[in-house]
Amino acid sequence: MTQVKPPDPQQPAGPWDHLVTELQALRERQGQPSFQEIARRIQAQRMAQGQAEHSARVARSTVHFAFTKGRARINLGLVREIVEALGEDPGVVERWRAGPAVEPPPVDAPSDSQVPAPPAPEPSTPTATHTRAVLLLLLACLALNLAGREFVDFFRLPLHLDMVGTAVAAIALGPWRGAAVGVATNVIGVIGSGWISLPFALVNAAGALVWGYGVRRWRMGATFLRFFGLNLLTAAVCALVAIPILVAFVGPDLRPGHDVITQLVSETVDHFLVAVGFSNLMTSIGDKLLAGFFALVAVSALPLYLRRGVPLVGVAEHDGDHAGDLAERS
Repeated sequence: MTQVKPPDPQQPAGPWDHLVTELQALRERQGQPSFQEIARRIQAQRMAQGQAEHSARVARSTVHFAFTKGRARINLGLVREIVEALGEDPGVVERWRAGPAVEPPPVDAPSDSQVPAPPAPEPSTPTATHTRAVLLLLLACLALNLAGREFVDFFRLPLHLDMVGTAVAAIALGPWRGAAVGVATNVIGVIGSGWISLPFALVNAAGALVWGYGVRRWRMGATFLRFFGLNLLTAAVCALVAIPILVAFVGPDLRPGHDVITQLVSETVDHFLVAVGFSNLMTSIGDKLLAGFFALVAVSALPLYLRRGVPLVGVAEHDGDHAGDLAERS
């Protein structure tokens, strides 16, 4: 049986001491690797998930702090990473949260019946909880898109606002989940806009793929300037997809607000295709900038487990316990 060092009587007890005790015991079972070594393993894990080397760093002092008792709060995300770095299933943290671990009986215990039963695991596993949270976020993004459509139609604005939820889902959950939200938006939009809503599902899906891959694969969300450029790129791609649909299926009868811009441009260039293209590009730029930066704020407010691995400026990968990390980097 692994012996855990008794708590310091001079140190006040904290609500997380039972979890820290388990963490200390796990480290001892693994041969007492140094805190610097654990930090190195965590950095390697993060980089394997696609993070940049700089953002994947974690300070030795931050890791050491996770093993300290008497704390009023604890970074559970970091604890799971430490557990994984020590070769254990991160899901064990959920069992630790249920309460203090029960010590096994002494060797000469008369029977197993005298041993208290360990606390039962929570009925909802972390995987099930995460799945429900993802589904709720997808539904919220879909509702956000539909609300944006209604808002624009009611006020006859020269915008779309039906891709705000698409941007949030694509950045937080991945490009294809964002595309699913976009397609579902246009399918349901048939109720209010008619069958013409269906071809524009291609526009919504294209925007989701550019946002999602732009942040996750092309690292275009690492700085505000690059994220600004990503929104411009999304606007251009959406316009290129939308213009043939507008010309082929809509013609001169554009949506209120959009036809005003097209008419103003056509008075200058006297060519309907050029007018539609220019007006749609201008509208798309404003629309995607609003959607993209709203998504930036929304994703930064999501729980940690819904935005893990998202290399987005202003979005902290790990909440809490940053003091030691910042001190070491400075």
